[in-house]
Amino acid sequence: MYTNIQYFKKNLNIENDYNDEDSYLLNLLNVAELQVDNYLNGGMSGFTGTTGTTAPPVTIKQAVYLLATHYYLNRTIITPMACNAIPYSFSALLDFYKNDIIL
Repeated sequence: MYTNIQYFKKNLNIENDYNDEDSYLLNLLNVAELQVDNYLNGGMSGFTGTTGTTAPPVTIKQAVYLLATHYYLNRTIITPMACNAIPYSFSALLDFYKNDIIL
């Protein structure tokens, strides 16, 4: 795991000493990291995170935090509002690192 729960809590405006949702927040970060890896077609394999020497670029980390924040704020699969993608966000942060697979 190359993301940080304290940074994620700060992003969500959650006090650091509030620990009731820590396991849920860690789960969201793990899911978001897996989604980013899937989006990059396995492109995260070159980054070893905190256990190795190669850390992912800050843009990849930001995409993970954006996606995890989205999951935290939208806990159901439906919404009464119209949904639009935010331009130059998730895909713009990741497309440079994407391993395109040509079949």
